Amino acid sequence: MRKSILVALTLVMFLAVPAASALADDLKIGVVDVEFIIHTSDKGKAAKSKLKKMFEDKQKDLDTEQKKLLELKKAIEETTDMATPEKRKAMVLEYQQGLLKLQELYMKNQQELAKKEVELMKPILGSLEKILTDIAKDGKYDFIMNRSEQGVLYTDEKHDLTKQVLEKLNAG
Repeated sequence: MRKSILVALTLVMFLAVPAASALADDLKIGVVDVEFIIHTSDKGKAAKSKLKKMFEDKQKDLDTEQKKLLELKKAIEETTDMATPEKRKAMVLEYQQGLLKLQELYMKNQQELAKKEVELMKPILGSLEKILTDIAKDGKYDFIMNRSEQGVLYTDEKHDLTKQVLEKLNAG
């Protein structure tokens, strides 16, 4: 009984290998590096430039608030014993509130930058999706995979569509 199961499995395996090989010969797969396209395309560079400018502006605001806090901290440290405890306590409270304000400003800036990035990338990704769909249909591709994701470790250059997609994205 055991021998007949082994023979049957071996026979199935030998029959399945040519079928799988024939199926693989019919598959047409392309690969693109989406991350590379976004970073090097004209639209991607423009979006990153806008984000960088926005970040720098927000960073200036954070730096200003931080400078005020550092000055207040220095004033607290330099406060002599002659100062009233109430005045020192008020300064410490102001410093603590300033720290909270700085932290809130930082979080708000991070959220705004993330929201702006999504807003700027949405049309680029939409264009990219249309280009990839057109290439897939015109080239009769069964799959187009993203090389940026961890699933694709290697691909032959003949399957890499990155340059073609980048050219179309920059043209349109």
